[in-house]
Amino acid sequence: GKPVVCNEDSQAIGQLGVALNTRSSWGYYNNMTKQEPPADWSITPGEDRFFALRMCAMLGIEKELPPFEDQYYLQGFEPEMTCDGQRWIRLASLYPESIDYVESLRNGEHVCFAYVEPFSVGFQSSWRQRGTKITEEDREWKAVVHLSDGRKIEKTAEL
Repeated sequence: GKPVVCNEDSQAIGQLGVALNTRSSWGYYNNMTKQEPPADWSITPGEDRFFALRMCAMLGIEKELPPFEDQYYLQGFEPEMTCDGQRWIRLASLYPESIDYVESLRNGEHVCFAYVEPFSVGFQSSWRQRGTKITEEDREWKAVVHLSDGRKIEKTAEL
C-alpha cells in the first residue's frame, strides 16, 4: 500500500516520492507558517497548497493543476506574514525537484543562492531560516528560479 504520512518533519515536499517508493513514513509540517511567528493556520498559497495537490496525485484524487508559471510561488510576502519588520522569504514549488537553484535579488542586487528546498533566504535547515529585515528602501524582491531543464522563471514581489 501507500505510506501513512504521520510525522512532523518539514515542508520539503520534494521528499514525497521517496516516501512513496520506499513505503516509508514522511510527514509534512510547515513550521514556517504553523509554528513560528507570524503564524497562519490556513492553507497557504504556495507550500501548503502544493503539498495538498501532491498528496491528491499520490492518492489518485484528480485535481486540476495550476498553469506552469503558477507552480512556483514567492512565499513570505503575504501582507500578514511579517513580524518585527522581518519576513521569511522562500520559493515554493509544486515540483521542487525540478529546481537546480534559486537566486534571490533585493532591488536588483544579489542576496543569495539557495540550493536546498525550501529555497529560502537565510537558510539554516529544511525547517528553519533566519528572518530578513525589510526596509523602506526595499522596492522589489525577485526569485530567479533555475530549472534542471535549463529554463528560468522569475517570481517578483513589489513592495
